[in-house]
Order: sequence, then C-alpha cells, then structure tokens
Amino acid sequence: MTKHEFLTQLSVQLSQLPPEERLELLEDYEAHFAFGKQNGKSEEEIVSELGDPHELAKEALGERFISQEPVYWYHDPNKKQSQQHTAAPAQRPGRGITAQVFVLIGMFFMNIVLAPLMIAFWAVVISIMAAALAGILSPALLVMDMIFYTVSPAKWFASIFMVGLGILLGIGSKGLLKGVLFTTRKYLSWNYHLAKGDA
Repeated sequence: MTKHEFLTQLSVQLSQLPPEERLELLEDYEAHFAFGKQNGKSEEEIVSELGDPHELAKEALGERFISQEPVYWYHDPNKKQSQQHTAAPAQRPGRGITAQVFVLIGMFFMNIVLAPLMIAFWAVVISIMAAALAGILSPALLVMDMIFYTVSPAKWFASIFMVGLGILLGIGSKGLLKGVLFTTRKYLSWNYHLAKGDA
C-alpha cells in the first residue's frame, strides 16, 4: 500500500470526525511518513509500521466508531429521513470523581519524568540546529577575524570543513525537528484526552 492509498483509506474511515479534527490526524500521519522517509524507509515499510487504516480509525474514533460508511459534512435532504431512524450511539460512561482524581495524580507523577524528557529532546534538536547555523556562518566570522588579526590557512580549511558539516547537520536536524514536533503533538494530545477521560 502506498502513502496515498493509506491516507485515502484513513480519511474515509475518519469521515465521522469533524473536518478540523480529521485534518489534524491526517497531518500527524503525513508527518510520520515524512519522518520515515528522512530515515530512509519506503512508503510500504512506513505503512507496515503504522498498521491497518481501519484499525487506526477505529482506535481514533473510540465509541464514535459506527461503521465504514463515510459521513459527509453538508446538508443532504435525501439522507435526512434515514438519519432520523438511526439509533444514537451509546454514550461512553464517564469516570467517577475518585477515578478521575487518581488519573490526574498518576499523570502528574508520570509527567514529572516525561516532561523533562521532552524538553531534553527539544534541547538536543535546537543545539544541533544552532551548531549547523554556526558552521554555515563560520566563513563570515572568519572574515570578521581577518579585520583585526592575521588568519592562517589552517583556519580557512577548518572554516570550509565547518560549512560542510553545518549543511549536513542542517539536513539531519530537519528530520529530527519533524520527529520531535510529531512526538510532542502526540504527547500533548494523549495528555489532553487522558485528562478529559477520552483515553
């Protein structure tokens, strides 16, 4: 299955979601494809890692999952009568207050570890991007150095090396940035749904 086929099937399966929520989920999966390609994976390998679009949609929809029939978000007078006879989906029972308090306490202790870990990931990516920028700009710094001091040929060769290294780090940091963005969005979304009682 290709990326296009995967996203098309997933989009159809998620048609029961409001357009904004569905678009956000599809963007997450597109970012996953981009991250996988940055790491040299083929579309088929990425699809294999992600799994069946039907199962992913079922998991994302939770209790809202009813059938595979797409829902169109516009007025369709021909479907009005049939929808009136459609039974409303069963409401998911919410957590009790005690359970919700324990969930929030558990999230607090878990995030004591996970939040600094996410910050550390961001710090690594930002450091690599800063190093890439410094390497690319190193010739400009060398020219400024020439104004006040004599620059040896070794510094010019080192500067050329730093430019090449900076370019490579810049390319690598692009994939890392997408990966960290994807992970952060998933992490925040999971926290939100867990606190809300959806997860």
